[in-house]
This record gives sequence, C-alpha cells and structure tokens, in this order.
Amino acid sequence: MPHLPRIGRFWLVIASTAFASVARADDAPSSSRAPRPDYPHKSITRREYGVGGRSYWLYEPAEPTPRRAPVVVFLHGWLAWNPGVYGAWIDHLVRSGRVVIFPRYQHDWATRPADFLPNTVAAVRDAFDVLETAPGHVRPDRDRFALIGHSAGGNLAALLAATREPSLPKPRALVVLMPGEVLAVREPVLEHIPEETLLVVVAAEDDLVVGDHRARQIFAEATAIPPARKKYVLYRTDRHGRPRLVADHLAPTASFQALDTGGGPFAGYQMDRGETNAFDQSGFWRLADVTIEAGFSGSTLDAATDHGELFRHLGYWSDGHAVARPIVGDDLSAIPRVFPNNGLRLSTWTPRRITPIATPLPR
Repeated sequence: MPHLPRIGRFWLVIASTAFASVARADDAPSSSRAPRPDYPHKSITRREYGVGGRSYWLYEPAEPTPRRAPVVVFLHGWLAWNPGVYGAWIDHLVRSGRVVIFPRYQHDWATRPADFLPNTVAAVRDAFDVLETAPGHVRPDRDRFALIGHSAGGNLAALLAATREPSLPKPRALVVLMPGEVLAVREPVLEHIPEETLLVVVAAEDDLVVGDHRARQIFAEATAIPPARKKYVLYRTDRHGRPRLVADHLAPTASFQALDTGGGPFAGYQMDRGETNAFDQSGFWRLADVTIEAGFSGSTLDAATDHGELFRHLGYWSDGHAVARPIVGDDLSAIPRVFPNNGLRLSTWTPRRITPIATPLPR
C-alpha cells in the first residue's frame, strides 16, 4: 500500500534537559525531584508524514536504534495537535524503547468530528506501512501494540480499539485519560474492544471540561474485557505543598520545547500549562508503562498492580506527607462522580444540565 505523501523530515537529538519543566520547589513531591531515569536510548528521531488531518508524526528510539520495537499510538486532545504539548511524555515513551505514532486527525477547527476516526485509522495504517517497508526505520512489533489517548483523543483511542480494521493489530493495552465525546457515534461499539486488551480509564476530580460521563461509559460498555483486566482510576487534587497538584482536564499534558511544532490555535497556552510533575512521572506515565508491559506479557491488571494498589502511590511531599492517593477500582458504584456529567459534546450548554453537587471524596 502506498504511504501518504511526506510533508517533512528531520532528526532530533533529545538534550539532557527533557525534564526542565519539572517543578523545583523545595516542597515538591519527592517523585518530582527524583533523578532523571537512565533510559536505554539516548535520543529519538522524528519524522512527519501525510497531509492535513491524515498527517502524523513518527517518533523512534535511537542511540542505540533497535531493529524492532513495540508501537504506541498517542492521540491528542481536541485542538491540541502540537506534539510538544505532550512532549515530555512522548520522550519518555520513546527513550524507553517504543515507537510512538502521533496522528494529527484534525487539520484545523473545521475538521468534522465524524472524520476523526477515519483520519486516525488512515494515519496509523500508513505509519505501519512506512515502518514495515521504508528503509531506515525501526520495524514494528505487531504483537506489542498499545493505545494512549487524552480528552477527545481518549474517546478516539477507545473507538480505535473497538474497530475491526484488519490491517491494524489488536491493542494489548488501552489507556484512556479524561475522555470527551465531541460527537456521539453508533459505530464502532465499545463491546468490540478485544477481551485480551488491558483497559485503564482515568478521570480527574476537578475536571470541569468533560467530567466523568464518557469515562464511565467507556469503562462500563467495554463488556468483553473481564474485571481483572481493567481498572478505573480517579485522580484527586492535592494542594498540600507546591507546586500544587491539580487533578483537572489538562493534568496529563507535559510540554517539552524540543518537540514543539508551534501548531494549534492555543499552542502557547497549552505549552505554558503543560507542567511535568508527580501526576505525570509517578501517575500517568507509570500507570501507562505498567499497563502496556502487563498487556505485552499477557498478565492481568489485577496481577500486575496488586488489584490496583500500585496505581494508588504517587510519592511523598518533602515533609513526608503522602500525595493524595487516586481512587482505583472496577466497581463504578463505589467511585465518586465528577461533574459536569454530559461530556464534551456539540450540544447546547445550559446551567440546568449541570449538577453542581458531587459526592464528597474520601480523604
């Protein structure tokens, strides 16, 4: 299959300042002040392929360059197609030994939500073709394939996992963070997410953009996945010290100037907000790493996380106080709600549709 036209190519050697945005305050959590991991790869390469909403970035580990590597598709939030917004996390994934495909799926404001999934499928399919046939690329390990998505990209990751696209491998792991449904679709249905997939769905206590409505839908409707293979995680805000750890909609962003393309209508704001902190290094990144490696090894999440206990630890503040523990489980009725409860949709927004009272979170 011919791949999409190339619209750019360049190499990037990642400097030792990848975590320059990590908080340096004296009372920052110990996980934020920890030494940088000793990654197995000293640098990454990046290339851009495709046009418009079907373009994508390929990030591959280098120094040394592996012959073959697992593949992670990383799906951005609505209007956040600048990979620099998630750059520190992408750097972490790639330098740990994974190829990352970063589909754009939105050309601009006017891209129809109905085109998000077709654009993503086309980009990922093309990326696999490039990786498998073009010279100079790390060959993809189709048996080790995972999906990560945030916001609209979280919803999209779940839909991509549910598609029965024969040219794409089945995902072994699916990590969905603060998903928002821009436009409801009938197909694909979430019960088609493969039973062998490990699923983690993440919501945030102070997410005033999407709440937890779509997160709960995805978790509940992925009925083919048994309870031992999926976990629902609710992150909680912790203002005990500085920098304050606010569990809001933008918490998974982690900007990195070296991957900043300047794209997107809110690039400056998104890059400024993308702080790398304990939520990232000890939370989202570790959560995804554990889920991905457990999925690749054939383990259940119960076994890999001691029934979710591993996901609850985010480190300690400098005075020894533990960072607020996320609530983790597979019984949604036991997990507090987060409002607004209608998700991010193309619909009329009225105050009457918002329930301002949430179940108090345990402390």
